[in-house]
Amino acid sequence: MDRDRGDGVAERRERILAALAARPGERVSGGALARELGCSRAAVHRHVDALRAAGVPIDATRAGYVLDPAADPVVPSAVMPLLSSPLAGPVTWTPEIGSTNDEAAALARGGAPEGTVIGSDHQTAGRGRRGRAWVDAPGEALMFTVILRPRVSPVGAGMLPIVVALGLADGLEACGVAGVEIAWPNDVLAGGTKVAGILCEMSADQERVAWAVAGMGINVGPVPDVPGSRWTPGSLAALGTRPRRGDLLVAVLGAIGRRYEAWLEHGPDGVVAAFGRRDHLAGRRVTVGTPTGDVVGAGCGIDALGRFVVAVDGDEVALSSGEVTGVDRG
Repeated sequence: MDRDRGDGVAERRERILAALAARPGERVSGGALARELGCSRAAVHRHVDALRAAGVPIDATRAGYVLDPAADPVVPSAVMPLLSSPLAGPVTWTPEIGSTNDEAAALARGGAPEGTVIGSDHQTAGRGRRGRAWVDAPGEALMFTVILRPRVSPVGAGMLPIVVALGLADGLEACGVAGVEIAWPNDVLAGGTKVAGILCEMSADQERVAWAVAGMGINVGPVPDVPGSRWTPGSLAALGTRPRRGDLLVAVLGAIGRRYEAWLEHGPDGVVAAFGRRDHLAGRRVTVGTPTGDVVGAGCGIDALGRFVVAVDGDEVALSSGEVTGVDRG
């Protein structure tokens, strides 16, 4: 009997992808996959055709199916057992999506638990801060959003993007990327190039944060042209390392989870100190665009609320928002 009817189609396709990814370069027969999934060989063929139509590079012959060895799929069922609290999933991954932040925000409004992850191989409406478009080459970046429910006030939540950036930087270094720095508030740099960006959004009232979503894009492989970028676009591959995207997701989520728990338990002091060790703008002359005009001075790190501190003519100015439009890179 063919049990490929009703619910569970996406799950079966994921299980096929997981089976092929676990046997890189090896042909797996349709019969073996059918026995593993408990369905017919015809159903396996339909699932493989659907995966190929979605852009997954699977070669299909009479000898069986083989995933292109250069492919780098993120398979939730392989990732989730490796995750730990508080960011332990569930993980959903799609070939294409409008915006992972938009999808995660809709789920958060519906009560999805903290740690829920929405990821995609390609975003058609991805965005950064101030409405900038996020540009990606399909399958060459790690793009995902995690739902958070921090027990802090809206004012205290100003530190959240810094906490996430620190965790992301820790995860990159755990995967072999050296010299990772952070440019306030949301750019992650290595080798003098921007390798990742962060966009945090939240819903809150005057007393508490209901939910937050932290979206991240990490350039793993080749990067498309990004006109008008503040930083030279870069990638992990260009820096000499290219971790598997699933391994990178596990490392980054684990590191963010540790930073997040430490912040909630111990407060902002450790975050401020850790940021200081990765601060790309420390001591540099910067220009920050604000609603009331440009602020020009020397970068002095962040304060306990995550605000950027700039020394201007002997005084320190703390900026809760703004755009770094100029940096003395000397």
